[in-house]
Amino acid sequence: MTGARAPAGPNDPTGGAAPRPAGGAVGVPTPHLATLFAALRSRFPTLVERTYFATHCLGPILDTALADLEEYRRTLPLRNRVIEVWLDRIDEIRGLFAQLIGAERDEIALGANATACHASVAAAIDPGLGSAPARTRIVTTSLDFPSTRYLWQAQARRGFELIEVASPDGVAMPADALVAAIDDRVAVVAVSLVAYTNGALLRAREVIDAAHAAGAIVVLDAYQAIGIVPIDVRALGADVVIAGTHKWLHGASNGLAFAYVRRALADRLTPAYPGWFSHARMLDYEPSYAPAPGARRFEQGSTSVEAVYAARAGVRFAIEVGVEAIRARSLVLSDHLVAGADALGIPLGTPRDHAARAGVMCLGVRDPGRVAEQLRTRGIDVDTRPGTGIRLSLHPCNLHDEVDRVLAELRRHR
Repeated sequence: MTGARAPAGPNDPTGGAAPRPAGGAVGVPTPHLATLFAALRSRFPTLVERTYFATHCLGPILDTALADLEEYRRTLPLRNRVIEVWLDRIDEIRGLFAQLIGAERDEIALGANATACHASVAAAIDPGLGSAPARTRIVTTSLDFPSTRYLWQAQARRGFELIEVASPDGVAMPADALVAAIDDRVAVVAVSLVAYTNGALLRAREVIDAAHAAGAIVVLDAYQAIGIVPIDVRALGADVVIAGTHKWLHGASNGLAFAYVRRALADRLTPAYPGWFSHARMLDYEPSYAPAPGARRFEQGSTSVEAVYAARAGVRFAIEVGVEAIRARSLVLSDHLVAGADALGIPLGTPRDHAARAGVMCLGVRDPGRVAEQLRTRGIDVDTRPGTGIRLSLHPCNLHDEVDRVLAELRRHR
């Protein structure tokens, strides 16, 4: 089944990426989504073995990912005879990422991780010291992932000034405050589409429109969004979108990420740290660098082939099933969890509004580390981060009975 995107609307946080408000997604009525994903559940060995609510940390593995890794193992003894096959697989994964987000293949660059992708793009953007006014500001938020916050903070050594916008309540993404912070001194707005802490979803289109009106570039970190929030980069108007595979895309390795870079932007940026994969004619082994057209100029050395084999099945799953359907089913399950938590008097640390949250729910239990450990000993996988309570992902192949089970355990702990 191939998903068709909902048309963009003025209130869609991701420019047409929000699910249909009623009647299901991709043509599947909401009552039938449970049947659809129950049938797909057996494809995830982890979900069969455990009550698994930790996709936001490490997504459950598909059986076809294990088969792809076995195929990779069989290629290893071939050594240089398999190089062309590996290069074809690398090109294939670029195309799958492009298909998933509505981009062109040459707008996708591969990286070892999201921070490496951020760094490659960031290093190609110089502070506009000669402009009037000088474009020396980078705007981020307090809810961005620490690794990218560290990277953007480090740009102060290159002449940038970091403006970190706080969440208004420690829960919601600060869209209004971001818009207010953007002016013609801003070079880059570097923000997360979904907060890693609690699944809060940014009203990204408003921020992107404000940034573009001020002449700034938007670098959108979509790692916690890809595979659970539908993303159409054309409708979104994004400049750069960075994501990876080992969470909601069910990758078996955390060694692969990608950057979408809008073609017109890519062609006017020169990589500061290129490598042979970013050369226009990489297999000609020329002595001097010539940047590849499009986003591939932001790649560097050889891509991890094992990580490519480990990633393909999850991207295919998202494309074939449809991220709209995945999100719609996850929201049904998370609403069931919220209702149960409310009945127990457990505070919610995630926005309630569907338009303001993705796939992670935070419950404000006391001593969350102890609760998470006790749940694990009973076969229920959750996690916690400082200040979040316990975090639970609602995977579309989870069952209502599993949500009821974790609620029963929380009732017992109380």
